[in-house]
Amino acid sequence: MSFLQPILLVGLPLALLPVIIHLINQHRHRTVRWAAMMFLLDAKKMTKGLARLRQILILTMRVLAIAALVFAASRPLAGGWIGLAGGKADTLLVLLDRSASMEQQNLETGESKRSAALDRIAELIETTGHRSEIVLIDSATLAAVTLTDAQALRDLPETAATETAADIPTLLRKAIDHLAANESGRTDIWLASDLRQADWQPGSGEWETLRADLTARETVRLFLLAFPGEAEDNAALSVRDVKRQPSPQGQRLLMDLVIRREGPAVERNDATIPVEITLNGTRTVENFTVTGTELVLLGHSLPLGAGDERGWGRLDLPADDNSADNTAYFVFDEPAPRRTVILSDDALTAEAIRAAAAASTEPGVAYEATVLGTNSVAQIPWAETALLFWHAPLPAPESAEATLLKQHVAAGRSLILLPPTEEGGGEFFGVKWGEWAGDGEQPLAVDWWRTETGLLANTRSGAPLPVSELGIFRTRRFEGADLPLMKVKDDITVIARVLIEAGETSEENASGSVHVWGTLPRSDHSGLASEGVAFFVMIHRALDAGAASVSRARNLGTGVGVLSGFSGARALDTAGGDGTLAAPGLLSGAYEIGEDVESRRLLALNRPESEDDPRVLSPEALEPLFAGVDYRRIDDAVGSGSSLAAEIWRAFLVAMALALLAEAILCLPPRPEEEKAPSFAKASEGRPSLRDP
Repeated sequence: MSFLQPILLVGLPLALLPVIIHLINQHRHRTVRWAAMMFLLDAKKMTKGLARLRQILILTMRVLAIAALVFAASRPLAGGWIGLAGGKADTLLVLLDRSASMEQQNLETGESKRSAALDRIAELIETTGHRSEIVLIDSATLAAVTLTDAQALRDLPETAATETAADIPTLLRKAIDHLAANESGRTDIWLASDLRQADWQPGSGEWETLRADLTARETVRLFLLAFPGEAEDNAALSVRDVKRQPSPQGQRLLMDLVIRREGPAVERNDATIPVEITLNGTRTVENFTVTGTELVLLGHSLPLGAGDERGWGRLDLPADDNSADNTAYFVFDEPAPRRTVILSDDALTAEAIRAAAAASTEPGVAYEATVLGTNSVAQIPWAETALLFWHAPLPAPESAEATLLKQHVAAGRSLILLPPTEEGGGEFFGVKWGEWAGDGEQPLAVDWWRTETGLLANTRSGAPLPVSELGIFRTRRFEGADLPLMKVKDDITVIARVLIEAGETSEENASGSVHVWGTLPRSDHSGLASEGVAFFVMIHRALDAGAASVSRARNLGTGVGVLSGFSGARALDTAGGDGTLAAPGLLSGAYEIGEDVESRRLLALNRPESEDDPRVLSPEALEPLFAGVDYRRIDDAVGSGSSLAAEIWRAFLVAMALALLAEAILCLPPRPEEEKAPSFAKASEGRPSLRDP
């Protein structure tokens, strides 16, 4: 409990006035001893304990009445989390989770977790009369916005609904950086989130530094406004890997369709869900039966008409608890050629890669692989290359080659770094080559490889790749890769992925992939070429990922600035419509980009699939993240109608009235004893009755 007028609490000692007056009255009259009063004093001693208890109760009621009056005048708040120790904060920093999962709502009222969080915090500011500086940082834009009043929290575009994912560690890092840059004094941080595991990333190494920075700031208090409740009945739809392929019946679209269900009874009950399919403006409905929590349809086929060689589509679910995950967009066009360039002076290595990359895996798609020498960087067709193998020394950071490679990755294409034969070398994207391991004769046994994601992930059917059969005879150690994909004995990483952060390339959002291979596909280094299944799959997975960037139809995830790299973007259809406040790149939709007909391309934006994961961070998993941090968690729910700060002075006035009433009752004089009629029964016993004969 806190108070809007805490200065009035200095009047609490006035509650002792009844006690002081009572003590004064006890010494008000002079005592005169009178021998005849001894009998009255003896009689009074018999009732002294009861009378003293009565006096104590009367004094207690008077003290409570005055104390309740002082508390009522101080305007107490129930659930008021501001203004306890140390007074009000100089800065109120609001961190808002704007991820798609925060749009889970109460269907009766239309209130979502996001809007409920904004209303609670705005009401708190208005109720408490907060005069601090109010700063908002949202998870979608990560920009700090200074607010003039609490009402702006509800009206700003930076608080509108989005279909993005949230990165809570990065959001907290932005808050800490803002406090450091602005030298804020006492600060209250309010973080509103639904505690989704995918957004909080409890396994991230960033939490250790966040805890240290928050603990070091003694003037910062953290309040977590959590909405962890799961949906009563919600379904989420996503689409992957959309391809146009020829068939005997004509052109068709192949796609992977995923429907996830969330709710307390979804595991026990099957559901038939109608999906509305819009294809170039034509609508049809198809029913899908979902057993349990998830339905995955691989290679779901949609026929294309004669005039539908290119275009866009939209899949919609019926309305449920969360409208932000009911829509998925896709675009399609003529498949882009899968072009691979191998920059190498090693004929054996280059030929093995060329043979695998040039092999066709999809009908109607052209596969090309070109080998260039290490001195032919200028001849690389950068705009058409989906996958580049760099078998050469790492370029200097400020060189022209480094700039070209960064632009290649920033454009969404794939890059694989192979170990050069030369010792030493520079550093690129944090990667540095080390010493060679293995004697080239005895194989290094494969100890582990990543099966859930990456180049060596299991197949669609769930079967693992035959990675354990690979013989690694010689591999070069390297540093700087963030995500190991395969290791041999002695914990030596052979294949890994480098995670590129925004700002490391020339573009704001780096969507390409960089992999490092410590070994080569030649017989004296490994069995990659001879045991060609894993080798072939890795190359084509990297090739498919890079080909999306050179395709005339591309699918991307929503995010701030995602449309900034494309000129002349024109919306074909968006989930938010024209009335939304959020920026276009923060909502799913279909777009046409390009200034002229030849360069015109199609683009589909969809929320990240991680937002469809309903798992919530448990209290046991949350505690270690904020170990040692001065924070308080407040759980809420959509439609609860609760308030973070409600004035309860009326309750204290009622308490005062009850105390005065009790005091009045205790002050009433005792009821006089009724005089009893004399009884003659015993006196008349033994005397003759007048009626006796």
